[in-house]
Amino acid sequence: MESTAFLALSKQVAIEMRLANVANNLANVSTPGYRRMEMSFGGFMSRQHASAPIVYPVERPMRVDLTAGQALGTGNQLDLSISGNDRAFFVVARGNETFLTRAGALQLDQSGQIVTASGNPILGTNGEPIVLPERIGTITVTAGGAIYGGDDLVGELDVVEVPPGATLDARGDSLMKASATRPAEGFEIKQGVVEQSNVQAIMEMTRLIQLTRDFEALQQIQTSEHARLTDVIERVPTL
Repeated sequence: MESTAFLALSKQVAIEMRLANVANNLANVSTPGYRRMEMSFGGFMSRQHASAPIVYPVERPMRVDLTAGQALGTGNQLDLSISGNDRAFFVVARGNETFLTRAGALQLDQSGQIVTASGNPILGTNGEPIVLPERIGTITVTAGGAIYGGDDLVGELDVVEVPPGATLDARGDSLMKASATRPAEGFEIKQGVVEQSNVQAIMEMTRLIQLTRDFEALQQIQTSEHARLTDVIERVPTL
């Protein structure tokens, strides 16, 4: 197979991966706290043809769009959002690991722990789940993350930020794993407010249409190249 066919095929594979990424973003357009994922590719230069080098696409690490989503007021005592610092996250536990999330639609489980919609406990600054006593009454969360039941302090949210240069990996359920974190600064916790997904459906649909057209164009190149090779073979005189 000639390099033209290899190149077109490699670019089609890259487009298919991008299509899957866009589809996943669109599927999470209504997921609170979801951060849009962006796929990018670099280039690998083939040494096959020194006079006319060919550049094949090479996948790069997934990039997380840290732009804040729209804030939606709900009035619920346990709906919390982070504003003022797009790099700041709540810390949650899942199994024996800790993760980051912006999904602040919280609730109480049967033991009184504050958990995410998926049941993952929200951690306090002491590294432990925050547990509310029974018949606590009014819950108040301050801008700095202190949680009060009536007049009693029951815990303080652990809010961290991802420093520039650190990597973020999506782990499902709106959870992220960071290569490094530090105590967050310049943030404000808002009670009775949930941050929505930062996916812009119209923009993602536009990307989806363009990627589909690019894939179809490459398919036409493949078809034309196949027809050209077939014509050449048919014109070669048989021995």
